[in-house]
Amino acid sequence: MAFKKIMLFLHRWIGLLSGLVVFIVSITGAIYVFEKELFALFHPSYVTVDVPEKASVLPLSILKANAQHVTDHPVNIIRVPATAGQQETYIFESLKRRPKNDIVGVFVNKEIIYWDRIFVDPYSGRVLGKIDVETNFFWIVRQIHQFLYLRRDIGSTIVGSSVLLFIITLLSGLFLWWPKNRKVAVKRLKINLSTKWKRLNYDLHQVLGFYAFLVALVIAATGLVWSFKWWETSIYWLMDGKRPNMQIEEPKAPNNTMSEAGATSLDLIWSDVVKKHTVHQGVFINLLHEVSQANATIYNKGNTGWSASDTHAYDLRNGKHYFKRLQNDKTLGMKWRNSNYDIHVGKIAGRTGMWIAFVASLICASLPVTGFCIWYGRKFKKKKLRS
Repeated sequence: MAFKKIMLFLHRWIGLLSGLVVFIVSITGAIYVFEKELFALFHPSYVTVDVPEKASVLPLSILKANAQHVTDHPVNIIRVPATAGQQETYIFESLKRRPKNDIVGVFVNKEIIYWDRIFVDPYSGRVLGKIDVETNFFWIVRQIHQFLYLRRDIGSTIVGSSVLLFIITLLSGLFLWWPKNRKVAVKRLKINLSTKWKRLNYDLHQVLGFYAFLVALVIAATGLVWSFKWWETSIYWLMDGKRPNMQIEEPKAPNNTMSEAGATSLDLIWSDVVKKHTVHQGVFINLLHEVSQANATIYNKGNTGWSASDTHAYDLRNGKHYFKRLQNDKTLGMKWRNSNYDIHVGKIAGRTGMWIAFVASLICASLPVTGFCIWYGRKFKKKKLRS
């Protein structure tokens, strides 16, 4: 009995301490699960195109040059849709972040110096639209979700600590819910909608909390990766015994005279990517102009349950391939880390998994609310009885 009282004490006060942050993080997380789909819903002209009868995609260098015309900053990110997504636009981005030691501001995260996202029709080469990602609704939602819109080092600590406390409330809540026998268990798995408000609120708290327990635990555990380096390192250690080397080496200086990165090198790179992966689920190309390097990550379906991807590195000066990291060559820890985001938002299980993550996130948001109502109702009742 004494242990149960301790668990109840922890569940109640830790829940009250972390409740507001958990509510904010859960609501914003639920919104962000369908970020891509919602953006397409509100900006259909940016993300979809009419496919001509004789569909022929223009060279990547031409599409990049067209995107470069509408931004004052160098394009350094290219997102190519899946081979099945012929009606989708190509996305070009100009992104520059501040150095990690260059702390700016206190309350608002000023990590980004500039970030333009440009949508280009791959068949006509026409620029369909441009957004400033910093002021985009979904980026703001993500900043609130990860950092409460505070500076990264402050916000991630608050969010991560609150999520850790939330995990404790989940575990203690399961202990408090656990029934003595099957008859009681059946009763605790049902919500009586016709009962009084206080009882209904209590049922919503414990029954929904039980149903969402496993998914909520996975979402919370995967989310901690972005808050605490020690958490990420611990998972690497459990899976691989050490933190694997994820670095990609820079290209060596050629013997001949170096030339500026041009359209030809980018087209050579893209030609090699297409040759290696005739079918893919999307390609992310990171152009590191300062070191004449291009990293291309090609996403594949895979058949192992992980989010599969192969990474190839090219010399931007001549388009030559010099490095590869294939899915089959990755350690278990690498496969997990590359899949962590998809696990976090349920994408690892397709659209069904995303809906499960969405509903679970809403339930997680409701738990601090219903829990507070239970605590307040009991405290108010005690005061009323004393008076």
